[in-house]
Amino acid sequence: MKQKIAFLFVLALLIAVLPASTAIGQGGSSIPSVITMPEKIAEGREVTITISDKPSPDLVDELSLWQEQVDKFQKMYPNVKIEGLELKYDPTAFIAMVAGNQLPTLFRTYFTEPEKFVSQSAAGDLTALFEKSGVNKVFNANVLGIATQNGKIYGIPDFAYSLGLAYNIEMLKAKGYDAPPQTWDELAEMAVKLTDKANGIAGFAFINDGSGATGWHYTNIAYGFGAKVEEIIKSNGDGTYTAGFGEGATVEALKFVHDLRWKYDVLPGATLDWASITEALASGRVAMVIYAGDQFGFMKTQYPDADISKFGYAATPKGPNGRTALTGGGLWMVASSATEDQKEAAFYFQLWRQFDPDEFESSVITQSKQGRVIGQPVLPLYVADYQSKIEAFRSQYNVLPVENYTLFNEAVLNGELNLQAEPPAAAQDYYSELGVLVGEILSNKDVDPALRLAEVAEEFQSFVLDK
Repeated sequence: MKQKIAFLFVLALLIAVLPASTAIGQGGSSIPSVITMPEKIAEGREVTITISDKPSPDLVDELSLWQEQVDKFQKMYPNVKIEGLELKYDPTAFIAMVAGNQLPTLFRTYFTEPEKFVSQSAAGDLTALFEKSGVNKVFNANVLGIATQNGKIYGIPDFAYSLGLAYNIEMLKAKGYDAPPQTWDELAEMAVKLTDKANGIAGFAFINDGSGATGWHYTNIAYGFGAKVEEIIKSNGDGTYTAGFGEGATVEALKFVHDLRWKYDVLPGATLDWASITEALASGRVAMVIYAGDQFGFMKTQYPDADISKFGYAATPKGPNGRTALTGGGLWMVASSATEDQKEAAFYFQLWRQFDPDEFESSVITQSKQGRVIGQPVLPLYVADYQSKIEAFRSQYNVLPVENYTLFNEAVLNGELNLQAEPPAAAQDYYSELGVLVGEILSNKDVDPALRLAEVAEEFQSFVLDK
């Protein structure tokens, strides 16, 4: 996922794992205990770890909460010293850190990046710690798979989302539709009827500013048309990769985008980025948009006057392989340069703040007290009783109309939605290149989608993958 996009919800994710010191004690918690914390970490030896994503001084409340949590853990394990870094993930900066062996002990990154760190031997193998703690059995296998390479686990997922289709319920009803489109062809047909150029209303929209976010949304459409993540950028099994997106389903998806603009004329004339596409949906300037479920939180906070009950959320339309959507998120990794003591301390610190029942309940209460948005349609990180119990607890604090997201949630829970990860190598570069190409398609009717995509794939191979 594009760095600037992920940054907007990283802060919310950080708050989600911070406890409130003033929260009511949660003795007799309804949240099951799924980890057993060790009596000692590093057998009591002195150990110091560094951790990324420490809130900056201007974020007074967030920093205070972060420090309270660190203090609590250090009281539990007096031999562990935690040093926070205000560093947030940046692909370019972290490449330099890998080269200089300067990665934090525990750092947060995107779902696109594990393969990069593993291939450079920069990420620590956490498999034995997962098995010892037993939490590998608690995680949603599809989500944990993102952090797994060659049968070994290298990361601790803390957030997962899927792109879907957000829509204005009232606008669809006004045109005789009681449900969102079931297929991509139906989406185009409905978008034609929903479009009202005279009044500045587009039937359908995706991010179209030519940035990496545009490439991100285009890839979701490509998955819907049958593209496979392993075909877009193919692993050759020897640490090298081949750009395979110049043919097949990715071409059909780009032709569809071309048709949306030049045949159906259902796209907005305005340039929309990650933030402004929410404004367009909230203001009624578009009827349907490709959307990440957590963006409803952004809508709620940034456009408080918008009637959020008017918007529904569904899984992506069906394509050749059914409903298939791009999934992404965030996870914590441990630097391979960490000692075994540091690895153990970092692993259990993250597990504790993520799974401890009191910490979880306190974090939800904190979010609620601070006016954070709860109830967003994101992917379940966990399975079975644990997932059910945390959802039941969190539901009492929901501020979003979760009933409007039933179509999405049911598609996820019944397995109807096929989830595909982001490309395994050079994902951010790939998104950027495809964003530029989609921008060309939208601005010039005479661009040949198949020819240009083949050219871009060839250039991407030479200038990115073969470097």
